[in-house]
Amino acid sequence: MTILYPRLLDADAVPLFTEYRSALADGHGIEYLSERASTMHLAAVYVATGGSRATGEHLRSLRDAILALAHGAGFPGESRNMAWFDTQLAQLLHLRSGMVPAEAAARDVWQFLALCLLPDVAFWRYPNPPGDRVLGTDLTRHVFGRLWWRAQLVHDPKSHDPYAGLQVMGEAAFDQIYARRAVLGGSPALVRGILEVWQELEKEGLLRGLGQRKVLQDYLKRLLRLFPFVDFDSVQEHDRKVELRAVAHETIVACREQQRWE
Repeated sequence: MTILYPRLLDADAVPLFTEYRSALADGHGIEYLSERASTMHLAAVYVATGGSRATGEHLRSLRDAILALAHGAGFPGESRNMAWFDTQLAQLLHLRSGMVPAEAAARDVWQFLALCLLPDVAFWRYPNPPGDRVLGTDLTRHVFGRLWWRAQLVHDPKSHDPYAGLQVMGEAAFDQIYARRAVLGGSPALVRGILEVWQELEKEGLLRGLGQRKVLQDYLKRLLRLFPFVDFDSVQEHDRKVELRAVAHETIVACREQQRWE
């Protein structure tokens, strides 16, 4: 059954974010935020229907699991190996939260997690964070929301390692895909196909000598131009991969040609 999380609306989230950031700037440590962490907030709300409300026990269990992971990356002291932490946290959130995409798309849910349940981890991961890292203004940048969605889009239940796709691209590269989620990011099967093809290109050395960010941007643009003519979700997996690989090779040829003339 779907688990419904508390939601912290902007009227309460923004002042809390301002308070916490000011407290840290005034010399308070992460321990100050640990003392403020809670499984509830008097102003928190829930959607009326669609599942069961998260219990205090469930929220405490989730917090404990995430804290254990954070301690493995240096919490509450100087952070280390944040790429590892993000990858592990993405899996943990996706496996343990019990969220469905409709719940995970609610910005107020992530505001509650970052400001009530896990403010210490949120501000440790991003010291002196801009608003979009803690508030839900942009889920592609939210300290926790972005990771749940990365795991959701790469998750392959048929694979022996369902979250292997998290290792293929770093955050900046993956955000190129997620930023186009209205088209590309709406299809986990397509995202997994893109990551699989990209990994093959890297293994074959076809990206060597090219700016990978620029190649990926060009690749995604070419795919977007195909969407009015190709329904990637309806084709067989093999045919989808053939098409994705063909577009990737067109991209590489074009980028090498452009590089030759620059």
